[in-house]
Amino acid sequence: MLHSKENSRYSRPELLKEIGKEGQEMLKQKKVAIVGVGALGTVAAELLARAGIGSLLLIDRDVIEESNLQRQFLFTEKEVEKSKSAAAKEKLKEINSAVEIESKAVHLNSKNISLLEKINLVLDCTDNLQTRFLLNDFCKKNKIPLVYGAAIKTSGYVFPVLPEGPCLGCFLQEASLETCDTVGVLNTITASIAAQQVTLALKILLGNFPALGEKEIVLELYHFNIWNFEFKKIKVKKNKNCKTCQGIYTYLEKKEETRLIKFCGLGRFQVQGKAQNLNQLKQRWEKVGEVVADTETISFKNILLFKDGRALIKADSEEEALAMYSKWVGN
Repeated sequence: MLHSKENSRYSRPELLKEIGKEGQEMLKQKKVAIVGVGALGTVAAELLARAGIGSLLLIDRDVIEESNLQRQFLFTEKEVEKSKSAAAKEKLKEINSAVEIESKAVHLNSKNISLLEKINLVLDCTDNLQTRFLLNDFCKKNKIPLVYGAAIKTSGYVFPVLPEGPCLGCFLQEASLETCDTVGVLNTITASIAAQQVTLALKILLGNFPALGEKEIVLELYHFNIWNFEFKKIKVKKNKNCKTCQGIYTYLEKKEETRLIKFCGLGRFQVQGKAQNLNQLKQRWEKVGEVVADTETISFKNILLFKDGRALIKADSEEEALAMYSKWVGN
């Protein structure tokens, strides 16, 4: 049951016929995962926290850069270089202390995607197709609703992936796409797309999708160009050649063996190593220079190291990044 303080907080949505008191109580029982706590994810997480979702799981492998502040609304200049998931958790607890929030500063892959097993719904707020298809495979296999969102330049897309409907594999192709780093993005479109994702998520969590006999959610790809104020609905049907819809989960079976990845930020590389004892490394590094630490990371020189052994390293080349990792973290 909702407490008196919560009754006051949610008095406005409870007046809506679409939610009401019963719906608000339902939302309190739900757990949502947000994968990618960036331009879409920060807005979505804040909207869900304010809406009274019972529990949030925040997953992001990256740290906050100054260029993020234009559109990643939870963050300020004080959070630059901090873990996105950890910083978002702190901000959201200040917004709604009743929401249970768990943060994971990890690179989501086929080995650790079991983090999503007890989730009621997943929001795809990522910026790369590998992770998108991994989420698509996992959610289809485990019959977990997934809401896809993407935004670039002045337009974006939203699509609900439901257990019995078409999926991302039915219309998306793995290819090299434009990124915000190369072509830019308007902050009003990222906020708008995130709001559409959350609206669909709320409808699904409240039971408004075909599997329960409702007709409110149409399985269409929604496209919005905010600069031209153009909104389109594109019908998506199951693709007979879609492996995921055939029960072939290619991305769940992939094993990532790449040790080094060129990251989206300029001059930043991700090096994957073994899990580390951050306290021991911190003591070692402090003998040489200044170390900055939070609950998820420690930072030294041009190295930002995570608990799972991943490091984000500012360097001019792959060779330099690997050399720095070897010197300061170990082989």
